[in-house]
Amino acid sequence: MKKIIAKPKLILLFIVMLVIVGTLSFFQLPQKEIPSTNPPVGQVTTVYPGASAEEVETTVTNQLEEELDNESATVSISSVSSPGLSSITVELDENTENPEQVWNSLEQRLSQVSASFPDDAEEPTINSELSQQGLAIYQLTVEEESVPEAVQLIEGWEQRFTGIPDIDSLEITGDVERELQVRLDSEALEEEGLQSGQVIGALSSASEVVPPGEWQRDGELYQVELEALENTEDWENVEISSGQQSNGESIMLGDVATVENTYAPREEQVEYNQQSALSVTFFLAENASVPQAQSNLDEVIADFEQQLPEGMELTQLYTQGEVVEDLFSSLAISFVVAFVSVLIVCSIGLRIRTALSVAISIPAALAIGMIPLPFTDVGLNQISLIAFIISLGILVDDAIVVNDNIDRRLRMGDSPIDAASNGVREVLVSVIVSTLAVVFTFFPLLFLPGAAGSFIRPLPVVLITVLISSTLLAIFFIPIYRGIVEKRRKKKDKRPSPGFLGAFLDRSARWYSKRVLTRVVKRPVIVSLTGLILGSSAFALVPYTPLEFFPDTEREEVFIEASVPENTPLEETEAEAEEVSRWLEGREGVTSVSSYAGTEIPTVFSGGSGSGAAGPNDMNFLVYVNPEEIPAREGSEIWPGEIRNTFDNVEAQGSIVESGPPVGAPIAVELSGEETDELFSAAAEVESLFAETEGVDLAVSNANQDINEWRFEQDREALEGTGVTNEAISTELRLLGEGLPFGQWNADNEVVPVQIMYDNGEQVTNSDLDQIIMARDEGGEAVTLNDLGQGAEETTTSAIPHENTERTITIRAYPGDASEDEILEAAGDSLESIENEYGGVNVQVGGETSERNDVFIDIGQIFIVVVFLLLILFALQFYSLRIPFIVLSAVYVAIAGVILGLFLTQTGLGFMSMMGAVSLAGIVVRNAVVMIEFMEQRIRRGEGVKEAVVAAGEERFRPILLTSLTSIAGLLPIALGDNPLFQPLGTAIVTGLVFSTVLTLLLVPALYTWKTESDQKRRVRKSKK
Repeated sequence: MKKIIAKPKLILLFIVMLVIVGTLSFFQLPQKEIPSTNPPVGQVTTVYPGASAEEVETTVTNQLEEELDNESATVSISSVSSPGLSSITVELDENTENPEQVWNSLEQRLSQVSASFPDDAEEPTINSELSQQGLAIYQLTVEEESVPEAVQLIEGWEQRFTGIPDIDSLEITGDVERELQVRLDSEALEEEGLQSGQVIGALSSASEVVPPGEWQRDGELYQVELEALENTEDWENVEISSGQQSNGESIMLGDVATVENTYAPREEQVEYNQQSALSVTFFLAENASVPQAQSNLDEVIADFEQQLPEGMELTQLYTQGEVVEDLFSSLAISFVVAFVSVLIVCSIGLRIRTALSVAISIPAALAIGMIPLPFTDVGLNQISLIAFIISLGILVDDAIVVNDNIDRRLRMGDSPIDAASNGVREVLVSVIVSTLAVVFTFFPLLFLPGAAGSFIRPLPVVLITVLISSTLLAIFFIPIYRGIVEKRRKKKDKRPSPGFLGAFLDRSARWYSKRVLTRVVKRPVIVSLTGLILGSSAFALVPYTPLEFFPDTEREEVFIEASVPENTPLEETEAEAEEVSRWLEGREGVTSVSSYAGTEIPTVFSGGSGSGAAGPNDMNFLVYVNPEEIPAREGSEIWPGEIRNTFDNVEAQGSIVESGPPVGAPIAVELSGEETDELFSAAAEVESLFAETEGVDLAVSNANQDINEWRFEQDREALEGTGVTNEAISTELRLLGEGLPFGQWNADNEVVPVQIMYDNGEQVTNSDLDQIIMARDEGGEAVTLNDLGQGAEETTTSAIPHENTERTITIRAYPGDASEDEILEAAGDSLESIENEYGGVNVQVGGETSERNDVFIDIGQIFIVVVFLLLILFALQFYSLRIPFIVLSAVYVAIAGVILGLFLTQTGLGFMSMMGAVSLAGIVVRNAVVMIEFMEQRIRRGEGVKEAVVAAGEERFRPILLTSLTSIAGLLPIALGDNPLFQPLGTAIVTGLVFSTVLTLLLVPALYTWKTESDQKRRVRKSKK
């Protein structure tokens, strides 16, 4: 070490190089609001037109799930089989090395599975981009009749939008799709004696053409083209029946049908402040930086707005760019305040030149700590930034300890080089061990499972890298710096106490050792027990401390998820959504309302907030409020109940942007079983149970059996001899309703789907069935659809959900004026009775309460691992099994201080405060380790136990006080700030440090004295024997 200090150029050059590399790494890190908490997720969608939920489940979903379950990378599968549609959500292991390769493999395998599907079922498609982070939402208001024009305009600009390097894709919500509709006139068909099958056959012959290929003529090759159906007139002129079959006149399609190149019925409707709109959402590319992406997008948006025709207006509804800018500005101010506070505290007990070494080491350690971040997929977000702020109060600890010991060696008369060398050497083991203790504290957090683990992961990564770099700087840079500075110091005869409060700190240290420690070592047992009892008493305050898994955010968004009865068509849902929107706009503090009928809110908000259901009876509202007039939380709690009371048959629930990862509904009860009827009956009872439980505001199920069904029952006797098959009947029923897909038509370089249906005004009556000719009897009389059976109105299953291939219905309950725990306690016995009544149904209680408990258990397990690792580390350092427990006593009283601080400030005990407690464990052990190390050194030199404890206490009082004050100063801006997510973490660490510092200065010396004197007495007794 002395050689390094004497010839420091190589080391200094290496440090400068690392700082430059780290600084460059900083500018390469992507900036986002929160870390990505979503594992690779994909959605498999299969359309099976006209099929019931049971048919979709049996013939499509089950087969796909079986194949998906065989994929080793799959960790969960959830599906919903609904009429005409199978939707399966697949989650891959977050550690999957190449998710894209897995998705490609699954796409091929599922395509092979689809070969066994019914003929009408389409091939499954996979959307593997569900984990994308959204950047911004824009609302393009447009007149209803101009929606197609607006869609074409956006699609024309799509290539330029997605050409922006940081933009991966865009999504249009509320758009329409072009469709060629062939509407059959049943009366005309009856007059001409034709059936729909003849029309379909003729169209198939006319539209499905085999490419003619090429000819050779006169020694040259010619590509042969056959004139196709180029426009609607060509379609209308398709011959359905020749003149020989119809008394000399050919019957064309136009004689029995209307052909229109139009738009398919809208399946979703978006409005912005009661104006028809298209919602355009932009999604970020992987590792994109939000500010840069938004800046680039703004330029293209400006050009796009200039091209908008009159009557269209583009409004930016939301951008993550503004959120990130506000967040980074706020945290940057906190960082500067913390930095200045740390330097001020350092100057209390260090000379200006010495404090300057600490000031230099802070940005150097932060820069060097940046180097590994790009390789660990950690960018700049609110979690990593808060980790940097936390590190400010910790990374100076080693520098303070080394500087203080160098000052002590200088006062003892060492030369500058010797003082720097000996000062580092004496505390080297303690510094390394205390750093390892902090690393061991945070390292297990990397293995915290689930979304909470992904959310908090940047915290341990940043702290570990920064603390290791700060330790290396304290070991190498600080002694080099002090050696250079002290050699140039002119006045070497007199060395006043360092720091502008140095004399006060020295007097305090002497008072502490002479007045306090001398009394402590006389009664170590009493002091030890008193300290432990005092610390333990704080844990009695836990029941009186508020529980809050993640605190509310101070955002402007309120999400209202509402629905009307299951059988409501989209048109009526749209009308109801307009009324609710008008009502919401009249609420105090509301600045804008966006409604999404039949579709979900774009998932661009942090924590997966928003979204909602996406059925024809669903309507979702994104409401912006002025927080000064009404907080978002208040609106989300009050308005749903008022909506239910104001509008008949409207169910509603509210939510806001989560400050952490999504945790779902407060209470979620999952019922699983094989028998459909038994499962649905049990689910209905559970839903009724919660609806009737006092304190429950709303209870909803994700599946029920109240969807309308019109069942056609064939008359087997009437069918005999007609030659009419079930397939023919089902085709006619399809044509009467939503229609029959009939391939695609290439029109003007655009692929347009073709749909054939009866022109019955979308309303089916019994008289329509009388006009559908299915066959002719022996006398030539028409046999209509009504002659072959009759219809009966019934109810059927709206959806059949699965969880991991098992039928599972989820009942979600939202508390009103009661807590989740109170509701579950009130409903617990009844839930158990329902499970006993339905033997084939398994009941599992989940939701936010369950997830919160699971996370707390995970954190508790990690804390046990942390304690175990610290015990091993300290046992190796001190060659003792009892000293590690003395060190950990500081952790125990620190946790007690956390509980006391949360209780006094009425701050919620939740995920972030628990993270603060875990972080605190790594901070407080440093002081105890260094103090005990000095006690051990003095005893090895032959001093008595009490003398060694008192002397070590005086020597270590200043660095213990300074390191604690710097940590408190670094985190005080967070604890006193207005960031709701990090305030509990700052409060936990600051109050825990204050409490533990006071008790550590008393408890550690007392426990060490008690332990050492007991050992000595035991050895004396053994020697006498």
